[in-house]
Amino acid sequence: MGDLFLKRRENWWVWITWGGVGCIICHYLLSYVSNAWLSLTSPVLLLVLLTAWMNFNKRFDFFAALKIFMVVASISVIPLLAQKISSWEKMIHIAVDSSAVLLCIIIVSVVCAFLARRPKQYY
Repeated sequence: MGDLFLKRRENWWVWITWGGVGCIICHYLLSYVSNAWLSLTSPVLLLVLLTAWMNFNKRFDFFAALKIFMVVASISVIPLLAQKISSWEKMIHIAVDSSAVLLCIIIVSVVCAFLARRPKQYY
C-alpha cells in the first residue's frame, strides 16, 4: 500500500547542509572563473544529482521535492548573488542579473522536481 496515510517529516538540516555544500562549491568556482553564468553550473549540477537520488528513492511528491530544491538552490546561489550585488555598477543591472539568476534557479527547480516526483500509485 505504500505510505498512503503516513506523513513523513523532512529533516531540513540535511537539505540545508546540501545547500551549504553547493554554496562552497559555487564560491570556489566563482573565485576561479570570472564568468558568473558559468559558476551557476555548480548549483544546477547539484540539483541534478539530488534529482537522480530522489528519483531512485521514489518517496518525494512534486511539491515536497520543489520545496527541497528551492531551499538547496537558494542557499547554493548566495555567493553568486553576493558577487552581483557587490559590483555596484548600476542598480538596474543588479536587479536584472539577480532576477535572471533567480528565474533560472526556479525553472531548474521546477524541472528537477517534475523529474524527481514519485509515480502515481493506483489503489
